[in-house]
Amino acid sequence: MEARPSRIECLELPEQPEPKNPGRVFHTERVAPRGATESVTEQLAHGGSGDGVIDETFDTSVKIGEALEGSARAIGDKPVERSDAAAIRVAEASALGGDAGRGAIPGGVAERAQVAAAANARAARDEDRVTMTDVLTWEATMKLPTGKAVTSEVAAAAAEAEAANDPRAETNPRGVSAALDMAAKHNLNTSARLELGTTAFPD
Repeated sequence: MEARPSRIECLELPEQPEPKNPGRVFHTERVAPRGATESVTEQLAHGGSGDGVIDETFDTSVKIGEALEGSARAIGDKPVERSDAAAIRVAEASALGGDAGRGAIPGGVAERAQVAAAANARAARDEDRVTMTDVLTWEATMKLPTGKAVTSEVAAAAAEAEAANDPRAETNPRGVSAALDMAAKHNLNTSARLELGTTAFPD
């Protein structure tokens, strides 16, 4: 009697359903919150490598758009509030070279944040609220001019606007103005270090 070859069956994996995210105003990829704003700012300054090495042949200053993305990574799923939208509006206007009352980008991060804050104020459920991650995405912040580095003046103006629109008249220690302040301090320290490295000392 001839031995019949065994039959190998190939099982097909079932197709995975597309992820759904109902109730969101903006559908974007989620970004896990980080432990601290400082680490995010440092990674942005180092080109995202996180290895702690700064190449001084390149511009290592943190730009406004990068700092905004850093704040989203730091506070992740926090719903957007009026104070957040106010700070973002100042940051966007500063990136455009104007003040907070003019120069807004149609469909930009400031407009998105303002719409999100208004929607969150009316939302009945937490899962319907729009988060900072939903608003401050790479897709949104890439619309900002890339050449404007964060300065202490920009950070101070954002902090003032954030506190003025907060019910407790406070700023979030891991929020937008905090990320801008950390970026401004990094830029100041980097600038001072580069100037020191190019100073000609007498023999």
